Formats: sequence, structure tokens, C-alpha cells
Amino acid sequence: MSFFKTILIGTLLPGALLHAQQTKLLDNTFLHSIRSETAHAHPAVTSAENLAEAAIQDTRALRLWDDPTVGIGFMAARRPQMRREEGDVMASLSIPLPKPGLYQAQREKSEAMERMEQEKIRAASIGSGTEAAMLAIELALSDEVIKLLQGELAWLREMEINASQMALAPSSTGIDSIRISTELVKSEETLAAAIRNREGLSQRLNLVMGRTLDREWQTLRLPKSAPAVPIAASEVARIPFTNPRMLAMKEIANATHADIRIADRERLPSFGVGVETRAYSGSSDGYRGTTLGLSMSIPWFNKDSYDAKIDAAKSRTEAAIGDVETTRREIADQVIQAATEAANAASQSRAYAGEIRTKAIEANDSIQASWINSKAPLTDLLESRRLLFSVDLEQRRFIAMQLAAIEKLNLLVPSK
Repeated sequence: MSFFKTILIGTLLPGALLHAQQTKLLDNTFLHSIRSETAHAHPAVTSAENLAEAAIQDTRALRLWDDPTVGIGFMAARRPQMRREEGDVMASLSIPLPKPGLYQAQREKSEAMERMEQEKIRAASIGSGTEAAMLAIELALSDEVIKLLQGELAWLREMEINASQMALAPSSTGIDSIRISTELVKSEETLAAAIRNREGLSQRLNLVMGRTLDREWQTLRLPKSAPAVPIAASEVARIPFTNPRMLAMKEIANATHADIRIADRERLPSFGVGVETRAYSGSSDGYRGTTLGLSMSIPWFNKDSYDAKIDAAKSRTEAAIGDVETTRREIADQVIQAATEAANAASQSRAYAGEIRTKAIEANDSIQASWINSKAPLTDLLESRRLLFSVDLEQRRFIAMQLAAIEKLNLLVPSK
């Protein structure tokens, strides 16, 4: 929520050209449309989809049978009779046999990597949509700020007229009229800066959504009241089933577990079958015989190497399982923080919209009446008006903060 803190120190968020279009409520339907449009064309999503397609092709590239080997040989002998009897041309074909369970283990690993890449697509889609939704919330808040600033300008112009009339009194010094005129110029500059900033913010939102930078945005408005606050405990419980980063790491753990089976299968002896045919090239009936054979590797000489590979795969699996739990705790911490921020913002927005605002209005009306009757100084009136403006601004800011916290929750614990 750091992008809202600037308001507290007097730096206003981007504003809007309010005359452009009719206002649009920043509700769930509108935010959903922004997320969908952004995810549809975002390059991060396209990149993730290409990687997922590559993972599918990796699975297709797996093979159960290795390539057969063919060979041809020629005999050279001192005695021609030996060539005639045994044949002087030899052709061979050998085929290695699959190791039991190896192909299945390799396929399990590849399919796990496929699922991991699919979760990365979800992560990219949700992340880009959330980025756009956050900017839309900022844009709506900036429109609310500009609306409040315009109200302040209208009030200052009204007070400027009152001060001009009061300055006609013989006992008046006219200082209040000068002071209000100064405040009016300052407010006009603040509004102009807010509008310029709003234009920059709309360009940022257009950039994220893949639109042209000069495309105008209609004036947005925040909801009047805070939406429902999610329960932190229930959101934490959903993390293992919905968070794409968590699900991707689970698939990594599944892939490393498949590596154990792959290493275990690789230490088995390799078998192969072969056939060799002999013929004599100097005769039309040159066939001399065929030999069938079976070959077997002897892996026991490298037993320590195979055992080490299995142990390494087991260690990587344990590490991946630990990473899954570490990630779950990190995400749970962020979920709790976001849920707490949403609850605090909702509570404060209700408070500022209720009794706090009522009291601020009463104080401002009372001091304004006293100032018009020359019973209160202008400084008290301006201070009470600033307080009322601050209350309205804080209420809008807390609504925006809650919406942003909910967006963060949607990023961490998305709906399936």
C-alpha cells in the first residue's frame, strides 16, 4: 500500500480530466474486465504459454526404445577357401531393450514439469491482472482526490466573495480577502498538478494493458462503503490448493521424486538383442548363416556411482519438500498481513464516514458562521476546512487501501 502514503504528506495521487466521460464505479465487474483484458495480451503470459508448450513437446520427445544399430563388415583372409566357407560379407542389427520402469519414471517427471509450467501461466495471468487492477484503484482514488479539490476550489471562491463583501466594512483591513485569494491560487496549482499526474497514471495503466498510451480513461469512482473483509484463517487454509507458486513448487517436488525412480532404474543391467548374417560375395547363392545374440551390461562395477546418484536425488527431493513448506509459510505471512490491512482499512473507512465526518462538518459550519459574523479569525476557518477535507480524503484513501489489500489477497489466494 505504499503508493497511498504520499497523500498523508500532501503529495496528491494522479488526477483525471473529469469532463471526459461519465463516471464509472470501480466494482468487482469492472476490475474483472481489466484483469481479463490485461492477462489476454500481456507478454509475460505469452512467454509462460510458450514455455508450457515446450514442456509438452519435451514429454512427446521421450522414447521407450533407443535407436537400433546396424553394421556391415568384410572379411579378408589369406586362404580364399575360408572366405567361401564362412562368408566374406557380414551384416548386423542390434536393438537395446528398455530398462523396466525407466520410461514411466521419465514420463512422470516430464508431466510434472508440464503441470509446473501450467501453474506459471496462471501466475503470470493473475500477476499481470493484479498489476492492472492496482493501477485502476490508484486511478479511481486520484479521481476522488480531484473531485474533493474541485469542491475546495468552489468553496474558496465562495469565501472569496464573502471576504470581498466583508472588506467593504469601514473597520475591515481586507487582509482576509488577500489571504483567501492566496489560498485559491495554491489550490488551483494543486489541482493542475493532480490532473497532470492523473494523465501519467492513465498512461501507465494503458501500458500494462497493452493499449495505446493516449487512450483516455473515463472518470472512476470508488465504492461508498468498504466491501466484505476476508477471514485470514480461511484464506491461509486455501493456499496449498490455489496459490500457483505453491502448486508449481509441489510439481517440482514431484519431478525430483521421479528422479529417484529414474536413478534407481538406470542402475539396472542394460539388455540388447542382435542378429548377424554372413554371406559370400563371390557366389549367387552366397548365404552362409545367421547368428542371434543377447547382450547385457554389467553395472555392478559402478555400483557406488549409481548409489550416489540415487542419494543425490533423494536429497533434492527432501529439499524440494522443505521449499514447499517454506513457501507456504511465506505466502501465509503475506496473506495474514493483507487480511489485516483490509480489516483495518475497512474499520477506519467506516469511522471516517460516520461520526468523525459529522463532527468535522459541524465544526466547519460553526466556525464559518462565526467568521462571516466577524466572531472567528480566518485561520480558524481555513484550519477547520482543511480538517474536513482531510477526513473526506482519508475515508476515500482507506476504501482504496482495502480494495488494494483484497487485490493482494486475490494474487496470493486466487479463485480457481
